[in-house]
Amino acid sequence: MKKLVIIILFIYGSCLGSLLVAMASRYVTGDSYLFPASHCDTCQTPLAYWQLVPVLSYALLRGKCQICGVTIPAVTIIVEVATGLLATTVTDWASLLMVLWLGLWGFAALCDWQTQTFPGWVSWLATALSLWHHSPIVWLLVCTCLLSIHLLWPRWHHPAIGDGDLEMMVSYGLLWGMTATAHWLMVACLLGLWRARAGGRIAFLPDLVISAVGWWLVA
Repeated sequence: MKKLVIIILFIYGSCLGSLLVAMASRYVTGDSYLFPASHCDTCQTPLAYWQLVPVLSYALLRGKCQICGVTIPAVTIIVEVATGLLATTVTDWASLLMVLWLGLWGFAALCDWQTQTFPGWVSWLATALSLWHHSPIVWLLVCTCLLSIHLLWPRWHHPAIGDGDLEMMVSYGLLWGMTATAHWLMVACLLGLWRARAGGRIAFLPDLVISAVGWWLVA
């Protein structure tokens, strides 16, 4: 019975991952999240129902569009497997909220990775999830902090860190405290330094999310 539950959770999680990848792709192109139906971004061919099955369809298609042969980004199956694994960790409401929190920041990271921007509503919703067990005064202080970041960051011409990165740090700290946040940031910074070897500006949010997912899975 326990193995069946794990399989079901993995299926639900991988479906969530597939949705996040699709939403991020549409954010990048500026398309509606709802319309049109799922299709190949290159040849625009609508996908058949069997091509929408997370993980399995990628394997059956061998990572390529059936019509035009363009390679499907490997991040698709990576995210589907990762969210499937995250879903298997759900055992109560607290763990469910944490997985949803990671899913929101995962969506933001996918957007940030391609555009170095993401929808502002993500940080507000993720922060609300991280505040569920805090007092009203903490809610007020954190919301004031987020509002200040949103208002002041655009006026800073060359910020050392993105506003979304800072917002995720605040949200993570609310969930786990200072010590765990320091460990999480250390791993994220190492990942960022490794990716920055080629030079140029990089999106740091994906490193923060990868570190957060890793710590959650090994916790």
